[in-house]
Amino acid sequence: MATHKRSRTGCWTCREAGYKCDEQKPHCGRCMRLKITCKGYGVKLKWQDGNISTPAKKPRRTKRKTSMDQDKGSSPTSTLSIPSTTATYTSPSFGEPSPDSTYSLPLLPLASSPSSSSLLSSDRWLLHYWVERLSNLISVAPRKEHVTPFQLHLTAMVHDSAALRSTILSMAANHLALSSNDPSLRVQAYRYQQDAIHELQDIVQDPEQAVTEPALATVLMMQVSARLFGGDNDGAVANHLAGAKAMISRRAASTHSSSSSTSNFLLSLFAYHDILSSVSRGSRPLSDHDTNFAAVEGEADMQSIAQVLLAVARISQLQHAIKERQSTEHTASLSEEEDATGRDIQQTLLAMDFSSSKTVSDISLTAEAYRHAAFIYLYRTWLSIGAPNPISMEHVTRCLSLVSFVPVSSPLTSAHIWPLFTAGCEAIDASQRAFVEQRFEDMYEEKKFPSLRRVARDVRDVWGAKDAEQEGMGMEKVDCIQVILRRRGREVDLA
Repeated sequence: MATHKRSRTGCWTCREAGYKCDEQKPHCGRCMRLKITCKGYGVKLKWQDGNISTPAKKPRRTKRKTSMDQDKGSSPTSTLSIPSTTATYTSPSFGEPSPDSTYSLPLLPLASSPSSSSLLSSDRWLLHYWVERLSNLISVAPRKEHVTPFQLHLTAMVHDSAALRSTILSMAANHLALSSNDPSLRVQAYRYQQDAIHELQDIVQDPEQAVTEPALATVLMMQVSARLFGGDNDGAVANHLAGAKAMISRRAASTHSSSSSTSNFLLSLFAYHDILSSVSRGSRPLSDHDTNFAAVEGEADMQSIAQVLLAVARISQLQHAIKERQSTEHTASLSEEEDATGRDIQQTLLAMDFSSSKTVSDISLTAEAYRHAAFIYLYRTWLSIGAPNPISMEHVTRCLSLVSFVPVSSPLTSAHIWPLFTAGCEAIDASQRAFVEQRFEDMYEEKKFPSLRRVARDVRDVWGAKDAEQEGMGMEKVDCIQVILRRRGREVDLA
């Protein structure tokens, strides 16, 4: 009987099955032939349950290879002793080389910390790019006289945390590679990413370090990085939310627990990503955020959006409860409790009228767009209806209209992916679909986040599925999230 050697450098689908992989990119030949999901290539992080009795061995540091390909051929799996889930990083793809070197950009001094003077010039240059450009694009909070929450709470920690610094440098290099069309920065981004993984491994071996704010910030920024810059063809995008949840639970039980502004910012960042990830997973949030999520990014002006997101979390919990019960009872009918919960969430959303605000702002427009997107999500979950049902279509029209009133240059558009996806997928009018496509492209040109074009392609996939059902009147039953989970084998990047 023939035996198969376990692949060490192939795609993760072949590695896990123990088959030789031909390592074709972006999908290997075996996966394409068998029509199965190719999970991509790269380093895989396994978050292990910290309660296991066998102590985790300290990771062995290997000598740095001279090329990215050699890095990929090293140990395929890295283990972190936080709860059991899996996260995958993929190696960056290369574009066309730029005729102009990005290093011609001016290098301005960083005044954040005296320790910044000990950094390499390339690191200082990328950190400056983070402070002046990237942190502004990631933050959804409106610009004020003071710095953005990401600048305020993360930049200071960068100088004292090697893992967080490497993560930030990787993000800056990835984004600058796209902005400047300099593919050499992709190699730098990958190497910074590897450094961050090794440095995080060291942190989680130390019980004291593992519950600090820099450790939690590192895991959360790895999550943000994977969402924004993860490969389009990955079957398993890195998801560090379970690791972040474990850190937060341990912090709550330790002397590191605090209600500082930085701690509130990190908790709000976790809540924001956890709730929106629950929508794209088709499952409930990992944590209950009723007591620790008062405002997005901890900014008082952003309370209205957090208020809607807490209702979204309840819808995800309702969806999970319905699925769990239906899997055992094999009936599509709602229970009395589920119906009552749906009605209660509906009344909660009806009571949140942000359009009556005396002054119309990007925040109030975004909060209203979120509210109408939440209605669409609720009716899909509770009543199993969507377009072309008139109830859903009313909210689709109002949601897209509200989004259109916010300038693309506004920081709030960084939070528009979910309402634009939710309403956009249900759009059946040609002009509405054209607006959705153009809006995603305009947002990409403004921010240069690859996830924006990936979500736009997801929306087109949903339109194709809906249009295919039009003659059979099954369009209303097409679930947008389930279409992507089945076709792409991954979540939609809604955050």
